[in-house]
Amino acid sequence: MTFSSILYLIILLPVTCAAVAYFLPQKRYHQCMILANLLVTALSIWLFYVVRGGGAIEHLMAGWPEGIAIRLVADRLSAPLVMLGAIFCTGTLLFSTRAHYLDKTFLFLFMSLEASLLGIFLSADLFNIYVLIELSMLIIAILIMYKQDKQSVYDAMLYLMMNFIAMAFMLLGLGFIYRITGLLDLHMMQERIATLESPQSVILPYAMIMTAIALKAAMFPLFSWLPRAHGAPSAPAIVSAVLSGVQVKTGVYLLIRVSHVFASQLDATTFFLTLGFITSVVGFLLAICQKDIKLILAYHTVSQMGLIVMGINLGSETAFYGGLYHIINHALFKGLLFLTAGTIIETYHRRSYAEIRGVMRTMPAIGIGTLAGMLGITGAPFFNGSISKYFISDGLQGDWGGLAMFAINLGTTLSFVKYSAILFGKPTRKIDCPRDPWVAAVSLGFGFACLCGGLFGGFAVYALFGPNLPIAGALTLQKILGFALTLGIALLAYFYVVNRIGTVLTNVRTNRFTFNQLTVMLTLFFVILLSFLWLYGTAGEPAILMDVTP
Repeated sequence: MTFSSILYLIILLPVTCAAVAYFLPQKRYHQCMILANLLVTALSIWLFYVVRGGGAIEHLMAGWPEGIAIRLVADRLSAPLVMLGAIFCTGTLLFSTRAHYLDKTFLFLFMSLEASLLGIFLSADLFNIYVLIELSMLIIAILIMYKQDKQSVYDAMLYLMMNFIAMAFMLLGLGFIYRITGLLDLHMMQERIATLESPQSVILPYAMIMTAIALKAAMFPLFSWLPRAHGAPSAPAIVSAVLSGVQVKTGVYLLIRVSHVFASQLDATTFFLTLGFITSVVGFLLAICQKDIKLILAYHTVSQMGLIVMGINLGSETAFYGGLYHIINHALFKGLLFLTAGTIIETYHRRSYAEIRGVMRTMPAIGIGTLAGMLGITGAPFFNGSISKYFISDGLQGDWGGLAMFAINLGTTLSFVKYSAILFGKPTRKIDCPRDPWVAAVSLGFGFACLCGGLFGGFAVYALFGPNLPIAGALTLQKILGFALTLGIALLAYFYVVNRIGTVLTNVRTNRFTFNQLTVMLTLFFVILLSFLWLYGTAGEPAILMDVTP
């Protein structure tokens, strides 16, 4: 087997095993899927090791020449994300080993989703990426409504329709760029675009493609689909975890990749930097307004995506790698929080944080995992989020930059001060909590990974992406005191502000955008991006500093 053949094997193995073994008994089928995931994980780790040591690996499928064949590429950007996706899917599958909904149909759909997500990370053909996004979109909609709850069916259909419209923008953009360059291969397209005389010739297709990518990355104001999909009432915990941990990262990945392809002609980093900050602030403000614990987590996925987009567009090498590292960190702590939240809801039969107490007493492993996830997302010292946030803040210049980062950290901490109420106190009624060693092991394992990602953050960034960035500044007494001050302010704000404006929070919480309003926002986003590119987007140097050539 050649190294290049590993690329399509990683994509095809999950769905092929799921199809071939489908007629086995349920228990055997489940075991086969776990073995298949372990094998994909081993291959992805091997692939990462080879890429990290020897450079990018390419494979032209079916032996066709460049420009015609679908090109698969594993490089310093895609290989870590493929490894992340494989490890994460394996972990979530082990976590749900004893889940009652884990029948053969669900497992087949889950494995198909995993294959499509890994394919998006490895594909360097824009139309192939479009097809894989459409495929994953359909699978996700089915998984969201899998328990056939009325509200989940509605949320899944809204997710589906919004994404259909966004992908129509992308398809039109593909048509325009193909007409201009005659290519769909990202590597060759990048070379052809660099030879164009007029940047204005690619503004329209770029804006169309980026509108769809911005929706996939849950950018403001296109994020309304995400809380409904990730926080759907009856969506299985494993689905919410994979969507927030891996699937939404495909949008950021494509934002980096496509921006690099057009970087010789267009520069929208200022636009996306501003949008990232707005998204982060709006995300945590809406999270504070929620009572449903899954919706609190879902809106914080929006906020953290905004922070990641800020990092990769700040124009600083340290901030850029901080944004990439935050992709990994967010998958760990937010995936962990969604997994534990699903277990808490199933055990307590409640969704409101106000009705759940004493998780630490009734479910110690879940409580410890939840606490580790909260420490990670708030950037507590010695946990993984503190390192990536420290790198991102390095790119923020001046007092306004520091104030922006403080506001984001304060909003995040305030939300999880509210969320942490579920851990302490005594349950209001007797809770029957069955023991599940898989749930406990994965929860503690992900929590330990959040701690290790902070203690060994500098080594992790070096091992994953290459640069040797110092992290001593993230562990200074000043940073520890800064976190303590932020936590103190958040506690005061929770008890003396948030608890006293319940009517305002209720009004915000119950006010949801309609489908028609969401489609208008999508159109307005496209118009605003198009206008920005026409007026300002053809000057300056791109902030993407990493070599991400497909």
